[in-house]
Amino acid sequence: MKILNEKIVFNDKLIIEKAELNDGGENFSRMRVNRPDASAVLVFNTETKKIILTRQFRYAISEKSKSIYEIVAGKIDKGEQPLQAAIRETEEEIGYRVKPENIKHLVSCFASPGYSSEKFHLYYATVTNADKLNDGGGMKNENENIEVIELALNEFNDLINSGKIEDAKTYVAGLYAFK
Repeated sequence: MKILNEKIVFNDKLIIEKAELNDGGENFSRMRVNRPDASAVLVFNTETKKIILTRQFRYAISEKSKSIYEIVAGKIDKGEQPLQAAIRETEEEIGYRVKPENIKHLVSCFASPGYSSEKFHLYYATVTNADKLNDGGGMKNENENIEVIELALNEFNDLINSGKIEDAKTYVAGLYAFK
């Protein structure tokens, strides 16, 4: 496969690129959403024995689902490492400071390689009540209105095993962390 040319066709909060390709015979085009990579964290409070998730309005799926459970997640800022982003996002979204020794990398995978360049770096972190700095809820300047949800481990596993977790990164992290 050869990329003949690429151009940006939309550039706002998302960047959409269009490429002309050649497969050795025929020319054709493809588009992609060029997104920064993201870190996502499955957080477990070892004192309460609860998984801490988020729930917030997601416009992209608003016609299909009103709200879904998600693990903490956010884009990796320029110059930031995936682990740093995971720790930062956990504090912003659910109010817990994760100690570096209490977080481990699970897996990295592409979110949807058919149209997006975004790669998720999935982590599992443990926290205690003493690690809670605030109530979380996200960043006002990012228009986040995050509801923090705590589920008993068996409730979370039931949701994973029954297929009721609709968010792919949450589903993969849940399967990976407790396999």
